[in-house]
Amino acid sequence: MRMGEGLHMGRYYVPLSGLIPHDLTEPVWAGDYAFIARKWDVSIFDWAELQSKHKLHISYTAGDLLLKSCNMEIAVTASSVDDARDKILAFHVVMYARGFHPFSVQLVSSYSINDYAGICSRKSSHGLELLPEGMRTGITSATDCVEVWPAPYASGAAFRKEALARTVTHDLLAQVVDDIDRWNNLRSRYPVCRFLERVLMSSPVVADTGQSLLHVWTGLESIFPKVQSEVSFRLALYLAQLQSPLGDRQDFFQRAKRSYGDRSKVAHGGELKSRDGADPWMEAWSILTHTVRALLNRQCILTEEELIQELLVAADASE
Repeated sequence: MRMGEGLHMGRYYVPLSGLIPHDLTEPVWAGDYAFIARKWDVSIFDWAELQSKHKLHISYTAGDLLLKSCNMEIAVTASSVDDARDKILAFHVVMYARGFHPFSVQLVSSYSINDYAGICSRKSSHGLELLPEGMRTGITSATDCVEVWPAPYASGAAFRKEALARTVTHDLLAQVVDDIDRWNNLRSRYPVCRFLERVLMSSPVVADTGQSLLHVWTGLESIFPKVQSEVSFRLALYLAQLQSPLGDRQDFFQRAKRSYGDRSKVAHGGELKSRDGADPWMEAWSILTHTVRALLNRQCILTEEELIQELLVAADASE
């Protein structure tokens, strides 16, 4: 069953820019998701064929440009384009929580890149002979209809941050799918998770690093809406306690407090400066993504009062 047929489940293919596949010789499936390494180029003639004989909701020249930076794609099983969008977004969130470099969704299609590559040449026996052997069999305009939609949301990075991971492996997918289930459970219970999704997607595409850092902190502050006084101290304390199952609370507290100072500096017209080689934007982004990781681990969002109670109980237990 292909896409666009009522509420029946179909597969949607999503080329990604910014990630590098490793040891993905064949599609790897886990749950509703798959990793697929790109095998073939899609020529401008293939795109022209798609424009004239298929269903493109973007221009073929835009499609040609967007795919040039893609080394892989994910596939999702979904009932509609909107359903696919939610599943793609959840994938994006948990990849960021796992420390991956901001990457971009380029488009969505009803067939894999590897399926429609060579579709123009397969129209004739002469064109077929010119293709590599692996491309000679595949879909054609006579038997199949490829549909292509624009990316469902803006994503990626306006600047490069090389310290973050890019390589996607065979073993990663099952872990990611488990995290997606956890995230879906969280966002069904806590509306703030939807806001965090938007912050995670939009912050890296803001070209001005100071404004991007402010946006990151908008997400962090949304988790604790009651904090109105002693903001720097209390936010850092709550974030550190939220993180406690995963690491050093004292270190996280100091990092969050310093990063909130960067946020305040930008908000009052100051300029960001590195401290001992540390990138202020990376520090804020790391605090945000580690916070999402902590939420996935806890499977709940504790209130300020609950975090203080948890902190006091831990202090009593250590005496």
